[in-house]
Amino acid sequence: MNGSINFLFHLIGFGFIFTALLGGWILERRIKAEKVWNQKLFVGKINRRFGLLSPIASIIMLLTGIVNIFNLYNGNINLWYTEGWLIAKIILFAFLLINGAVFGPILVRRRTKLMQGISEKTAPEDAEATIKIMNKSISTFYLVQFLLLMIILYLSVAGGGKHPGII
Repeated sequence: MNGSINFLFHLIGFGFIFTALLGGWILERRIKAEKVWNQKLFVGKINRRFGLLSPIASIIMLLTGIVNIFNLYNGNINLWYTEGWLIAKIILFAFLLINGAVFGPILVRRRTKLMQGISEKTAPEDAEATIKIMNKSISTFYLVQFLLLMIILYLSVAGGGKHPGII
């Protein structure tokens, strides 16, 4: 694949990840502000749709990132091991993916189950307090994911090599 076309798809993948994080964070704030439990559940369902962008974006970013590495070093893949910025970027991206695939869905599922219980009046007595704690955890999750993404962006812009699509 041509370097500039691949780079364009890499940027599109980044845009998908950014959209999923920003949209999720905005809807998360809406869930906290909403007073009616059925409305909170409705906004939560919309939020899940934004979350569906993440696996698509992750696949795009992984595939185009591999091709970018190949294009950057003209097929000599042994050279990229010496680039500290690139190694750091790959490690942070792996952490971003694992964090997003494991912790985010677990927190959201648990909170949704509690919100359904409150809506149906079958939840335990401390459900609302637990939901407040989970809301803080989910907000922290979005903050960590956003910071990781911004560090990855910084490493991409200020790193030692440039993407072949920029040339």
